[in-house]
Amino acid sequence: MTLSRVFIAYHQLIMPKIPLITSSLNFLNQKKWWLLVIVIIALGGWGWYHQQQAKKPKLTFAHPTTQTLTQTIEASGVVDAKEKASLRFIAGGKVVYLGAKEGDDVKKWQTLATIDARDLKKRLEKNLNLYSIERNSWDQTLDDTKDRAIPKSEERTVNTDQLTLTNTVADVELSSIAISNVIMSSPITGVLVSAPTSLTGVVLSATDAFVVVNPSTLIFRAEVDEADIAAVKLGQKVNLTLDAFPNAPIETYVTKIGLVAIQTSSGTAFVVEASIPAEDGLSRYRLGMNGDAQIQLATRPNVLSVPLAATKERGSKFYVDVKTGQNTYQEREIQVGLQTEESVEIISGLTVTDEILLPN
Repeated sequence: MTLSRVFIAYHQLIMPKIPLITSSLNFLNQKKWWLLVIVIIALGGWGWYHQQQAKKPKLTFAHPTTQTLTQTIEASGVVDAKEKASLRFIAGGKVVYLGAKEGDDVKKWQTLATIDARDLKKRLEKNLNLYSIERNSWDQTLDDTKDRAIPKSEERTVNTDQLTLTNTVADVELSSIAISNVIMSSPITGVLVSAPTSLTGVVLSATDAFVVVNPSTLIFRAEVDEADIAAVKLGQKVNLTLDAFPNAPIETYVTKIGLVAIQTSSGTAFVVEASIPAEDGLSRYRLGMNGDAQIQLATRPNVLSVPLAATKERGSKFYVDVKTGQNTYQEREIQVGLQTEESVEIISGLTVTDEILLPN
């Protein structure tokens, strides 16, 4: 076969099929691109779906629990004493005797201090002399005005003389009282926790005080807000935590509820007292120590409860969201009882088999 014949045969057999082959290749290329677009769209849709699902808040459900609920209120306060005496000399004076020093145990009616009475006795003597002078003057006035009418101008003079005599009588009585108080005695058995001096010869003023405390009568005075005072009752349990002993709480009870309101930095309050164990007394606790009292208002044992944060309040009614499906829930009204800071008692509307929606 000659070269010319081969060329003619190739032209007749192959050339007519080239457009068909080219068309097939173009189709396959177009199909490949469409598949690629579809895959990209599918991946984008899948990513978008999961992104949207991730944005949705995860729902958390829980069953109601059975537990003991204790409703409490907290109030701050200080350590004090029921039996406490602050003693002062009425007119002050020079100390000539000390019967106890700060920190000593003292007995009832034990002498704590005595001041110099010589000055007071001289004052009494002077006041008695003045009284005698005024008394003589008054007697003379009575003699001069006896059996005659007294004019207005002279009547005022007579009244002035009478008032002057009355004042001298009062001065004598005050001096006598001051002398009777030169000896200071403790009215209670206890500890002398504060004394203005530990030396004799010191002159005390009328404001200097000796303080005696009975350590067996230590109490904690808490200031309870007026919004909570109605729920506080005598005998309720109290857990005390003093700032000085944060890891040693004291279990005690309410012994007194104040009848008169006081004003605090946060508003109106009432003083509630709780006893402090007498065995430790002033050897451990000090007057004025700060602390917090947790007063137990009510306790409910073995009650059905849910977290307070899971409830919704509208008006006087309470509601929770109850699980109805995998990620669905429905609001339901409930009846509640005792409430604490974290939980609330369920009286009706839920059972232990229900699941409620918890806040995220």
